[in-house]
Amino acid sequence: MFSAVAKTLGQLSDPPIRRVIGKVLGLAILGYVLFVVLVYLLIGWLAGLSGWLEGLAQFGGVLGAMVIAWLLFPSVAAAIAGIFSDEIIDAVEAKHYPDLPPGKPVPVLQSVFDGLKLAAIAIIANVLALPFLLVFPIYVLITWGVNGWLLGREYFEMVAFRRMDRASARTLHRHHNRTFTIAGVIIAVCLTIPIVNLLAPVLGAAFMVHVAQNVLNHTRTATQAVKPMA
Repeated sequence: MFSAVAKTLGQLSDPPIRRVIGKVLGLAILGYVLFVVLVYLLIGWLAGLSGWLEGLAQFGGVLGAMVIAWLLFPSVAAAIAGIFSDEIIDAVEAKHYPDLPPGKPVPVLQSVFDGLKLAAIAIIANVLALPFLLVFPIYVLITWGVNGWLLGREYFEMVAFRRMDRASARTLHRHHNRTFTIAGVIIAVCLTIPIVNLLAPVLGAAFMVHVAQNVLNHTRTATQAVKPMA
């Protein structure tokens, strides 16, 4: 796991990764600003207030929107990463695993659909966890755990679906669920750190390539070590 982190951070300066980071940052910032502005305008229109009361209502609404956007960012990040997953994975495999045959690109619409489906599930899970905000340390642990499992599965599938059928990929995930969940928790923690969370979708996809390859190599080694009886 530590070697996967080191390899991921060491590739941040590569041109293909920098290009994807620029795209993800642009989309994330644009989406964040549009969401806050929309809430600001909507509250002003619905409130029907005037003067300082309207300003107070809009200020409270914008503050609430910023908090909601921060809480839901892990869910949205998975969908964003899905759009650019092939570019990220290709760059990592070309540098660190050049002997691998070319992967089968996942259709863009399928990637977006999978990302949106996971985002919807994660949003529901995070909303259900909101009552635990009253005990913030417990809330943080719950959200890291829930998002860790969801993100671990999503990012693994981004990588695995390029090289194996869905049934085989999900069987592999089930057998190594703990490893991928720990990797997902690391991604989820990054998504809660300001500034770092803007890079986390790219870091997560690159990181999961190394985690998945480590699991596959371990699986091959274990299989070869079990010889049939004569």
